Amino acid sequence: MLKLGVEPTVVTFSTLINGLCKQSKFSLAVSLFDEMVEKGYQPNLISYNIILNGLSKIGDTGRAVRFLRLMEERGFKPDVVAYGTVIDCLCKNGLLKEALHLFSELKVKGSRPNVIIYSCLIHGMSHLGQLMVVRRLLNEMMDNNISLNVITYNILIDAYCKEGMTFEAIYTVRMMRKQGIEPDVVTYNILVDAHCKDGMVSKAEDIVDMMRKQGIEPTVITYTAMKEGHCLQNKMDKARGVFQLMIKEGCAVDIHGYNVMINGYCKAKRLDEAMELFNEISRIGPTPDNFTYTTLMQGMFQLGRVAAACKLLGKMLASGLVPSQVTFLILLDGLCKSGKLKDALKIFQAMRNSGLELDIIFYNVLINGLCKVGHIEDAKELFHKLSIEGLKPTIYTYNIMINGFCKEGLPDEAYQLCRSMRDNDCLPDSISYNVMIQGFFRNCYTSKATQLLAEMVDKGFSADLCTSTLYVDLLLRSDKSILI
Repeated sequence: MLKLGVEPTVVTFSTLINGLCKQSKFSLAVSLFDEMVEKGYQPNLISYNIILNGLSKIGDTGRAVRFLRLMEERGFKPDVVAYGTVIDCLCKNGLLKEALHLFSELKVKGSRPNVIIYSCLIHGMSHLGQLMVVRRLLNEMMDNNISLNVITYNILIDAYCKEGMTFEAIYTVRMMRKQGIEPDVVTYNILVDAHCKDGMVSKAEDIVDMMRKQGIEPTVITYTAMKEGHCLQNKMDKARGVFQLMIKEGCAVDIHGYNVMINGYCKAKRLDEAMELFNEISRIGPTPDNFTYTTLMQGMFQLGRVAAACKLLGKMLASGLVPSQVTFLILLDGLCKSGKLKDALKIFQAMRNSGLELDIIFYNVLINGLCKVGHIEDAKELFHKLSIEGLKPTIYTYNIMINGFCKEGLPDEAYQLCRSMRDNDCLPDSISYNVMIQGFFRNCYTSKATQLLAEMVDKGFSADLCTSTLYVDLLLRSDKSILI
């Protein structure tokens, strides 16, 4: 344009900036905006709002707020759209305090927030479970004669359901109907999902029937919630019925839909049926993902099918998928629990060599595996390596080691380790005391066991059934005066 002697206008710049934003080239868009200002052009409100929208889309909250202030400095009064864009960005990034501050500022400046701004805030507050604030915002909307729409109601209903307040969610549906707003497919799906998660699948089925009567057809989301509900109750045949109905009605079943069924079958220990589904998707799609393989491997390990689990890992690697930390953890745990310590140690070393970041959970699994087969010295060595790896033992780590020492007839080492826990900001819990007391009783450290028992009670912990039985048995077999 400049070569042809045609001067671009603010509209031209705004159009170009908008185009760059639509292509997600936000840095270029901001640079072009700055160039426009440097050349002496005065951006209009549309130009500012385009940039604000772009910054909000990439979640650059700090720059978005600064840009809002820049508008004011240059003599522009940000409108409701500008404030709404930044408030939405802040809410989506969890900066609710800052969002509420801008919201208050908007009202102080005499502008009237619209339903979109209220919905953004309600959604953000609901996500954090701030239902008191949500109710205050809803009351404010009503006081200001701002009509709530189905989206706003759905946000509130979803918040109630996530907090386990299903009754309040249903009451809200009745309230919205009184306002002349009919529930949509999203409303029904929220209610179906909530009832299924609460174990009230029959109620969820009633809601699906109600949907159909209202002329709203169930979606993949509806059916998936129903499947998950049946799976949670271990009613896999009913879950399979819903799954087949989905296919019959032409719903596109994605990998998540298959994973729900595979997970349900594995939890019900019906591995052969889970593998049937896996073989089906391996042939016709969708492509199995990390969750599919990990779930099946866990199911195989639980049934003692170690070779099958390792073979499946080979298939996973051959498919090009990179096992997640969860996959490796299940593999390590499965090998340890199956007594395949050599294989577990090889896998553990391979993970370390590959640069995979291993947290304390991985070490706990291996230490526990070593203790269970009596390799207490190896477990002890690994335990002492934790500090070198920059890791701190948890209460669970200490309890594994204390139990391991006691089982190997080393109660003194267990006692010393227990006393050293405070050095790592970790205090013995009920399990620590019970395990140690049981170890002392079994190794005939009667005096020390009773001393620890008194200490445990003094700290507010209770003896478990095993500790109580050992103590009573000792009382029956020994002279009471020895124990007092």
